[in-house]
Amino acid sequence: MEQPDTPVIAMAWYRPEEWADLRRLCPDLDDTYEEWLAQAEAAIEELGGSLNMQIVKTLLTADELRRWKRATGREVTGKIRSQLAVKAAKRQSP
Repeated sequence: MEQPDTPVIAMAWYRPEEWADLRRLCPDLDDTYEEWLAQAEAAIEELGGSLNMQIVKTLLTADELRRWKRATGREVTGKIRSQLAVKAAKRQSP
C-alpha cells in the first residue's frame, strides 16, 4: 500500500509501434525501443525500490508530441517530455 508521503514520479512511456516516429521527433531517444525500455525499467526498479518512490507511467504519443512541437515551434527534448508526462499524470489523477 502506498504511503501518503511517498514521492510520486511521472515517467514518460511510449508504444513500441511508434518508436520510428518518436525518434524522428526526439533524436535524443535511444536508437531502439528495446534499449529505451531496458533503461526505463532499470530506472523504475531503482526509484521504486531503493529510493521508495511511486512511479506513474504516463503514455506520450507521437501525435501528442508532434502537436506540441507545432504549437510551440520548439524541439521535443527529454526535459520537455518529462514536463509533458507530469502534466498528463496530473490530469489523470483523481
